[in-house]
Amino acid sequence: MTSPVAVVRSGYGDAHQNLERAINLLEPLQLASHSSVAIKINMCSARTAETGAITHPLLLDALLHYLREHYEGLRIFVVESDATVVHADMFIKWLGYLPILERWDASWVNLTREPIIWQKIAGLKMKEVPVAKILDGAFLITVPKLKTNLLTGITCCLKNQFGCLPMIDKSIYHPHIDDVIVDVQRAMRPEFCVVDAIIAMGGVGGPGAGVPLPLKTILCGSDPVAVDALGARLLGFSPWLVGHIRKAAFCKIGSIRYRVIGDPLPKVNVEINWAEMQLLKLASSIQMRALLRSRRAWRKLNR
Repeated sequence: MTSPVAVVRSGYGDAHQNLERAINLLEPLQLASHSSVAIKINMCSARTAETGAITHPLLLDALLHYLREHYEGLRIFVVESDATVVHADMFIKWLGYLPILERWDASWVNLTREPIIWQKIAGLKMKEVPVAKILDGAFLITVPKLKTNLLTGITCCLKNQFGCLPMIDKSIYHPHIDDVIVDVQRAMRPEFCVVDAIIAMGGVGGPGAGVPLPLKTILCGSDPVAVDALGARLLGFSPWLVGHIRKAAFCKIGSIRYRVIGDPLPKVNVEINWAEMQLLKLASSIQMRALLRSRRAWRKLNR
């Protein structure tokens, strides 16, 4: 089974019409049975949009414009959570999102500060997932950046949902990151994906300090596995070798096989130093194990 992924070439200046064209290549958004729309952006670091590190405010502007133009009376929330290097309430101000939210009557929600419900799942590592109550019943749209990621190879739709966990210290899951990314989808699988690949990010410094890649492309689809598989190919990875994509396909979160509709794919000249990425990944893994050991020792001392 293949899933359609819309590909539209675009800059940020013409993102309004091009995002609408991408959505129109697919089936209409099924919003009627949902009480609200939640849009998960990516703010992984305090770096400006031209670096390729965060969801560009202008693409969010285009999506909000589309929703307000085509659907009346929607309650729209733009969401992100805190993390060890992310203070979401500050970043939403610093990075230029608030005027856009005000323009389209959308609300900002920091998921870390919301009441939560525990959703039981038959996961690979998790038995239940904390879900911010505001997401319950919402039509969830994920709007990630397409980037390399030292820990997971790439980050796109599936990894962006990991950021929905309403907790600061999400790094405790890093030793089992691929499994946990899949588990999160069982509780918070996005209904629709809009990928900001207008300026993507490559290199071993991703997802925060990599090399900006001007791909000038928007990807859209309702299957996050298929969208991620295409994104991986664009960055020079086989999706079968990206752990969380492969495992999500095996767990039937979506299909790793995609069908491109729309514009031709961009030609990308991405040089990935595999040896350097593997060495850095190994160093990161050793550092994480040491951190977990020190945390356990600290808890024993402070019981």
